[in-house]
Amino acid sequence: MPNWREEYVSSLKDVELKNPVNMELVQACSSPSAPLSRVSLQAKPRTGSQMADRISALEAEKAALESHVSSAGTANSSMARPSGAASDDAAAAQLRVDLAESLRSKGATEARLRAAEDELARLRTKTKEDGRAVRGLTADRTALTMRLKDREHELREKRKLLEACHLPEAHPQVQDEMITLNLQVAMAEKERDKVKKENRELVDRWMKRMGQEAEAMNLANEPLLDKGR
Repeated sequence: MPNWREEYVSSLKDVELKNPVNMELVQACSSPSAPLSRVSLQAKPRTGSQMADRISALEAEKAALESHVSSAGTANSSMARPSGAASDDAAAAQLRVDLAESLRSKGATEARLRAAEDELARLRTKTKEDGRAVRGLTADRTALTMRLKDREHELREKRKLLEACHLPEAHPQVQDEMITLNLQVAMAEKERDKVKKENRELVDRWMKRMGQEAEAMNLANEPLLDKGR
């Protein structure tokens, strides 16, 4: 794109073609190395002086316009910089807030996860212990049941002997044995009742314990179930 000097020289050439009296002025303006203050315009001194003044005025106006444009650009950039900086500061502050919230949420989630894992490990250990206790109680119950059956069989046999001893021709020695058998039967029945009572109490204690542990486990798992919902 031509600058103001080229446009001005082109217009001077067009005028000189129509009125060729200022060729030296055109040549002086066409030469960028020749200073305008040294242009010698012998053909028309008054016209050359007016041209030099005009050129000087245009150069001064150009310099003023360039200075104004430069100062305006600097002012705009200086005004835009604080605005951009303020926007960056606001975005950075929001990012810091989001990061802090994410870290807090992560810490809370990790704490809940550790609590759930600890509770799960405790329940697994308790389940193993309960399984061993159940197996022990089952073995005790089986042994007591067999013992009770043996006692019942023994009592049936002794009753048969007592019935045989009640015959009229029974010998006095048989009567003594009958008394002894009666005592043994009484003791066996007492032992049987004791075994039955112990067996029932054992089962009742075991059922009560299992119910309490199941209720405690349900209460402990309620927060985890609520969180899962």
